[in-house]
Amino acid sequence: MPKVKFNTNQRNTVSKEAAKMIEKFTGFDLPNFIPITNKMIFRMRQQFQDGEDKMEEQIIAENKLNVKPVNFGGTNGLLIEAADVKRDQGIIINVHGGGFIMGTARDRNGLLAAAETHLPVYSVEYTLAPEAAAPTALNEVEKFYSALGAQFADQPIYMTGSSAGSTIVASVLVRMHKKAIPMPNAIILFCPALDISGDGDSAVFNGHRDALSTHLSLRLAQRYIGEHNPHSADISPLYAEIGPWFPPTFMTTGTRDMMLSNVLRFTDKLKQANVPNGYIIKEGMWHGFNWEPKLPEAIETRNEAWAFLQKFSK
Repeated sequence: MPKVKFNTNQRNTVSKEAAKMIEKFTGFDLPNFIPITNKMIFRMRQQFQDGEDKMEEQIIAENKLNVKPVNFGGTNGLLIEAADVKRDQGIIINVHGGGFIMGTARDRNGLLAAAETHLPVYSVEYTLAPEAAAPTALNEVEKFYSALGAQFADQPIYMTGSSAGSTIVASVLVRMHKKAIPMPNAIILFCPALDISGDGDSAVFNGHRDALSTHLSLRLAQRYIGEHNPHSADISPLYAEIGPWFPPTFMTTGTRDMMLSNVLRFTDKLKQANVPNGYIIKEGMWHGFNWEPKLPEAIETRNEAWAFLQKFSK
């Protein structure tokens, strides 16, 4: 695969660490005449997780994190805590990303959230596609949240999601509102995939500037979408009706992120609904850059995100 275009003028505006990473991007894609089989997805998942396991174990060791299995509402997950965890100042419910087809509850976002906020992080192990299409993951996350919410009703509850995890978080909140389930105090949506229909300017202009092509990402997401309309609110929460009941929201993205437009479009909806909100667009950053432990731009982004949560601790 040809490498993504990246010249000196672009290199001058990002950190050295980011430049080294971007130079390796290929904008990997698969043409439509190559079918995406379940076997192929399982192989991609395993290759991805083999690399993630090493990164996750390093984060756990460096930050002396404790990780143990939990189950709430019949849904499995993990409790991730730092050695100096603050157990009376709130909890974070984390929904991992991975294009709906890969990733686990022990993802880097959940681990870094526990290490950097010192709050207990409850990360959901929802069922991936193609094993199950929507709304299975939505049902599982809603049950997990509801059971935790009942147990920690006297403390601030925050939610975080990355990429596909952000899709699930926003969709679940819309469903919860209809059932009068209390909202979290605030949420963080890292590089949110709030519209997985393929619409949006950045889905086109960043289609081959990101780490992965928009085309391939949408083909893989189809296993989650299943027979549903990708423009429906349950699938792409950008099309949901948002009111002042929606929790304060902070979103992150970068100028290379295929989902950049999602952040701008959803911000407009939040403003119209008078929902407290904030976002950050980092120069030269790609989809999912936020979970890089040592990347300067990612560290700055996460610090802003955690600071946003603290504004809504009461």
